[in-house]
Amino acid sequence: MSNTDKKVVLITGASDGLGLAAALKYAQAKHIVVLAGRSQEKLEKAVNLVQKAVPGKQPGFIHTLCFDFASFQSVRKGAADFLALELPLHILINNAGVVATKHEFTEESKAFEKTIMINMVGPLLFTELLLPKMKVTGGRILIVSSSLHNPAEKSVMEKQQDPSRLILPLDNLDGSKSWTSAGFYAVNTPCHCQASKLADVWWAYVLADKLSTSDPKITVNAFCPGFVPSTGLAREYPWVLRKTAQYVLPLIISTTLTSEQSGERYLEYGTDERFKDVSGCFYRHGEIIDSSVESHDMDKAKTVYNKACQVADIEESKVEI
Repeated sequence: MSNTDKKVVLITGASDGLGLAAALKYAQAKHIVVLAGRSQEKLEKAVNLVQKAVPGKQPGFIHTLCFDFASFQSVRKGAADFLALELPLHILINNAGVVATKHEFTEESKAFEKTIMINMVGPLLFTELLLPKMKVTGGRILIVSSSLHNPAEKSVMEKQQDPSRLILPLDNLDGSKSWTSAGFYAVNTPCHCQASKLADVWWAYVLADKLSTSDPKITVNAFCPGFVPSTGLAREYPWVLRKTAQYVLPLIISTTLTSEQSGERYLEYGTDERFKDVSGCFYRHGEIIDSSVESHDMDKAKTVYNKACQVADIEESKVEI
């Protein structure tokens, strides 16, 4: 691989799960990887694992950033720490996420409940802080969402819902009117609204439009990583539920993927030439598919995007509605 082919990829939520699987794939493909996570101890273990999996690599092919999306101050420090590395940035994968087990807020704001803050607002701030760096080289921004943001999709736990139904009321971003753990992560339920993964698609589409005239080109796309039981996404759930997701659901869901298989998709979306000029789209199983009807409501998308910018104190990043 020539130096011009070698990319710098920054992956959030990379200390374990799908983020780590993706980091392994990028390192094995001879790219420079930057692993971001909340725990320095877990990041160091991840680095050791990657180094063992890619023997013979020269020093400097792997770096770490330790920060927490639940804190804007921490996010800003994470962005500053990356800039201090004095590396270019070609691929940014917003992979970090959480499924909250109770209705609560971060210390930053009560405008959005915790799941949306960590899965969308914090990553949005991080991305905006790194955009000046990406505008130098161009590149790809990938935002991990889920096909479960779409009410037309059937999950293992529910019947198919009416895709035209209002999914994310703009007056319930804080979960004050109704809240469920699954509903505010991704799963559309009959009584409660879906939230963070639809917000991620909205964010991807607004940012893609915002950067549509960027030169060099920056593309922005959202994608579904598939159902991967080994992910640490449900880390806040009780032990029994975590083990059920890991060992029982794969027996029910035929499309279950391994972390390695999903990691291959992360690499594909970030480097494959067939996705080079694609922007403002949704990927699943290595293909471009249509996202939910609701995800294409750009007025709502921009409203949520602007509210996130306001909460994160980046008013200059707002877009016109």
